[in-house]
Amino acid sequence: MRINYNAPAMRANNALNVADNRVAASLQKLSSGYKVNSAKDNPSGYAIGRRMNAQITGVTVATQNAKTGISVIETADGALTEVHDMLQRMNELAVKGETGTLTTADRKMLDQELQQLKEEVARVARDTEFNGQPLLDGSFDLRGYTNDLSIKVGYYSDDVLDKVYTIDSLTVYYDEDGKIDLDKTNADFQPGNNFPKGSAITSVGENCFTITDSKGFEITLDIPDKEVIRNSDPNAQVISCSKPLPAADGDYEITSLTVTYGTDNKLNTTVAPAITFGQNFPLDAQAEYEGNLIKVTSPANDPDFEMYIRVPENGIQGAQNIANNVSISYTKDEVSYSDLEIDITGIGAMDTQIGANEGQILEIRVPTMTLQRLGITGAEVTTEDKSADANVAIKGAIAYVSDARSRLGAYQNRLEHTVGSLDITNENMTASYSRIMDVDVSEEMTYYTSQQVVEQAAISMLAQANERPSQVLQLLQ
Repeated sequence: MRINYNAPAMRANNALNVADNRVAASLQKLSSGYKVNSAKDNPSGYAIGRRMNAQITGVTVATQNAKTGISVIETADGALTEVHDMLQRMNELAVKGETGTLTTADRKMLDQELQQLKEEVARVARDTEFNGQPLLDGSFDLRGYTNDLSIKVGYYSDDVLDKVYTIDSLTVYYDEDGKIDLDKTNADFQPGNNFPKGSAITSVGENCFTITDSKGFEITLDIPDKEVIRNSDPNAQVISCSKPLPAADGDYEITSLTVTYGTDNKLNTTVAPAITFGQNFPLDAQAEYEGNLIKVTSPANDPDFEMYIRVPENGIQGAQNIANNVSISYTKDEVSYSDLEIDITGIGAMDTQIGANEGQILEIRVPTMTLQRLGITGAEVTTEDKSADANVAIKGAIAYVSDARSRLGAYQNRLEHTVGSLDITNENMTASYSRIMDVDVSEEMTYYTSQQVVEQAAISMLAQANERPSQVLQLLQ
């Protein structure tokens, strides 16, 4: 028997510590409800569980996003319901205006109602919002661009691939009423310029024409009014002029245009622009800034003359000559374009994140509902002929709105199926996560009870081991 070192007590103490740690770990599991509370409990399971939990959280938020997308579509479709009703009423007015039994006063009253309905359609398109974002003004429609400032991409179908399409030459003809003449207007679609075989201008509208093929390809280009401004230098963009060209032929010409940029490389509007005016400008033409636009006036010779020019707002510090020999022309009966590039971007739709991972989105395209896009900007019923034209335009607008609502309905169906799919994914992933992370209370309680017994036994044995050295005293008596 030894008294300096009590090895049995040390062994009993070690066993007690092990049992106590197991009881403590079991208590943590039972009190937290988790089988894995830290990485040491199950390193691989902990890593899998954390990753799976992130996925579950993402799926939950994606479900909320999809439901919000449904609300967006319902808001847009609700507004389009009213637009549809107004177009139906406008169609009634146009049909009524085609009859010859109406007097001029009757037609005037019909037209007053028609114009008010048009204003309301424009207001609905402008003011329909969701969370402060306009829905029907084109903010969430697909966008495209051209290399000519006077032509804009108004619409293209989903079948149009994202690439640059080139029209080698385009001539737009106007009839005596200022409308595009479909029979004369022509475009040269050369092979290799990305247009599909069979592409042609198949329809015209108010200041627009549509290029289609036989397989769903469709691009609508918005063009200027019959009398338009075109200038040869994009750095000096003439955006309006109060008067057309003088009776004598020739263009307005600006020999040079110099503006000054400040230390922030922004346009310095405190320094007057320097312009050298060429032919057809009034002799006393002068330029000054009005906001960030250059305003050209003729105080003495032609007080009614007024031209506005837009120049780049960013440049290089100091005086900078940004344009030379600018030719500003008008066209009245026809306008020609060459090497017109149409850049179809495929972007602009509302991206709705409907998955937990990057790139899992649904692009919701909300078509533009402006009067111009509907093709009823100039609709009126003041005469039988104009009523007939309005009838055709309004029916086209009804078809456009119907197609838009059909598209939105398809999006809503997709989102509702998405919500159902996400709910099932969430349910199954949560069950898997629970199997990894959650403690089986019944099993753990059994283990906890057994470890408590072991701990109590260790305590008892440690107490007896500590008593053994005192037994040596009996040998010393």
